[in-house]
Amino acid sequence: MAFKYVIAILRPEAVPALEAKLTRIGVGGITLTRVKGFGNYKNFFSGDWLTEHAKAELFVDESHLGALLGLLREAAGSDVPGTGVVAVMPVEDFFHLRKGAHGTLSSTAARSTSTSRGC
Repeated sequence: MAFKYVIAILRPEAVPALEAKLTRIGVGGITLTRVKGFGNYKNFFSGDWLTEHAKAELFVDESHLGALLGLLREAAGSDVPGTGVVAVMPVEDFFHLRKGAHGTLSSTAARSTSTSRGC
């Protein structure tokens, strides 16, 4: 099985809609982190120009990638500057530390080992 590592930087208010829809497409885990930064959009009303976003990290089976990207566009997409970005990277190897099973990404295992709530 081929896996992809998806990192999405998105507005914090998009996170609840994203979380609610993930299980619908078979994605059983997500790691969320609060982040601050700036890119093309800068917060000129702040002394340091930084804006708060959420960083979502997901490991998905390659067969679920298209659905996940569509879901990200649906849940977090907007024409407003600073909406966010998504990066997709290949995964060389994947295994669970608890079980040591290589190349498995069952929704039960993903939910119990990779879900973290930082936002």
